[in-house]
Amino acid sequence: MNNDTLILDRLEQLQQEIAPVADSARSVKELKEQLAPRVNEAVQALIVELADVEADFQLEDLTFFIKKLMRNVNNLTFLLEQLKTLIDFARAVEPLLKTTVPHVINTFDELEQKGLLRLLTKFPEKVDLSQTKEVGLFGMLQALRDKEIRQGLGVLLELTRGLSAVKE
Repeated sequence: MNNDTLILDRLEQLQQEIAPVADSARSVKELKEQLAPRVNEAVQALIVELADVEADFQLEDLTFFIKKLMRNVNNLTFLLEQLKTLIDFARAVEPLLKTTVPHVINTFDELEQKGLLRLLTKFPEKVDLSQTKEVGLFGMLQALRDKEIRQGLGVLLELTRGLSAVKE
């Protein structure tokens, strides 16, 4: 073989080795050409958005914030762990609440239908607790002479009887 043939063979071999690199370079160039307009749009949008906060932003504030952040890494870690625990709790309680809340609503509906909730809403209007006094056993016996007290005890006994029906 002569030198020209060896050079040509070597040149052919180098071209084959360089071909994948050239293909990659062309692909990168195409990607750059496709991304350039999008990147320019993003930069323009970022400039517009940052112009809104330019007056409120001070480099000293950012420095102070970063220092605070670095000093409180342990607290932030603890906070994130507690937040994770809270989220886990909410996920665990959600199925329970889905079954319990309708039951509680039904129970309150039954109490409303029986009139117990109306009684409880009217009760505070008619009672003035600012006039209460300390009463012992003899004070209670003396209060039984009052007709309103006796009627109230009768209502209380009926309510107690009605509460046993709610239990069933």
